[in-house]
Amino acid sequence: MDRLVNKKSQFFYTLDMLADVDTQTVKSIVAAGSDIALLITADGIVQDVYMGPDTPPANDVAGWSGARIDDIVTEESLGKIVDMLAKARTTDAAPRWREINHVSPGEDDFPVRYAAVRTGSKGDVILLGRDLRVVAQLHKRLVEAQLTMEQDYERIRQIETRYRVLFETTHEALLIVSSETGRIIDANSAAARLFSREVEDLTNRVFANRFEPISQSDLAVALAMVRESGRERSIVLTGRGEVGALNVDLLLFRSVNETLYLCRLTSRDGETDADRSFDRSLSALYGRTSDAMVFTDSEGRIQSANTAFLGLADVAVGRAIEDINLTDFLGRPSLDLNLLMSNARVKGRLSAYNTTLRTTYGMAIPIEISTTWLPEADPPMFGFVIRDVSRATPGRGASPAVSSEAVENIIDLVGTTPLKELVRGTTDVVEKLCIETAIKLTNNNRASAAEMLGLSRQSLYVKLRKYGLIAQDD
Repeated sequence: MDRLVNKKSQFFYTLDMLADVDTQTVKSIVAAGSDIALLITADGIVQDVYMGPDTPPANDVAGWSGARIDDIVTEESLGKIVDMLAKARTTDAAPRWREINHVSPGEDDFPVRYAAVRTGSKGDVILLGRDLRVVAQLHKRLVEAQLTMEQDYERIRQIETRYRVLFETTHEALLIVSSETGRIIDANSAAARLFSREVEDLTNRVFANRFEPISQSDLAVALAMVRESGRERSIVLTGRGEVGALNVDLLLFRSVNETLYLCRLTSRDGETDADRSFDRSLSALYGRTSDAMVFTDSEGRIQSANTAFLGLADVAVGRAIEDINLTDFLGRPSLDLNLLMSNARVKGRLSAYNTTLRTTYGMAIPIEISTTWLPEADPPMFGFVIRDVSRATPGRGASPAVSSEAVENIIDLVGTTPLKELVRGTTDVVEKLCIETAIKLTNNNRASAAEMLGLSRQSLYVKLRKYGLIAQDD
């Protein structure tokens, strides 16, 4: 205790001795011992400001000289600075470090950690300070990082909740399997019921052991193919015990740095006799119907065609047209298929589109096509039902292209109107009917209608306005 008192006495004695040293020397000593130092008079005026050589510059610190100490600190620091100055002037106790925030216009507050030391009998006080701006920035970043972590944690909790709800409410048996170890990472309640186990009993078990030995090799091959190609694959496996035959759909996905399989299992025993009978009926209809049926991929390449289409197109063997584009058989190759597919993709299906089919030997046959978009297929594809309407064509051709009322109106004008004007009026009626028909056939696709009529889009719009088929400002 005596040693501590002696040290305090030596410290204040040293400060008294500094009174006999010139101002520049005192300034250097104080600046070397602190980042920033303020000499405060008894009236609370900042008489001088000392900055250490390694202290980063701060806004308007030099302007503190001559200002009142009350005016350069923030409101919440005002009480602390007044208390520090009062204690330094009235007591000889060791200085206590306090954190003070200075006002810094246009920036964050300038934090400094001060200790107040009395310099003499006049009541002057030196505030020796340590710059805390770096510490404040680190603290700010720490708080921001903490807030970000909390937000991320909350978001992850929400995602986890949604995942669990979807995982547990589905009626399908779902398993998450590691692609590295082949072990089950997660399973839902439906999977547990399927294998007559608890979810905890399935977790961390080898997935392949859920099936008979004869099916395990098939599963290994399927998993390897899915991992190599990245595409979903379906396989039929036999489960152990009373599980029976299962349809297993395998899908590879990545979770952070780990690749996993999503395995969807459905019991084949769940298929009723009615379901199997319906499938057989559809297969029989596809093979025996008199209407041609074709399935293509999303680009129009033929994947399969029934016997009726082969007969209609004069194709001897079905294998000969696989991967051939359907446009090769349509009358307007650059228009028909694009129009059919674009409308079907938007609306789901397109009915009764009239065009011609060109056979292998170049014969043109009038046809009517209905198109359906099948996005649930793997991969997605289009289905086309094609009907030969050549027998109905003569009957259709016999009907007048112009209404009888229009013909009678034209006949009434004979003798009163020059032939040139009659012909022009008749041409306008026929032209309007052709444009209306093209618009109807293309489902109001004006670009396709213009191509069908052999017109530019600009010319088509001019004629549409001419006949009042669209507004003038459209």
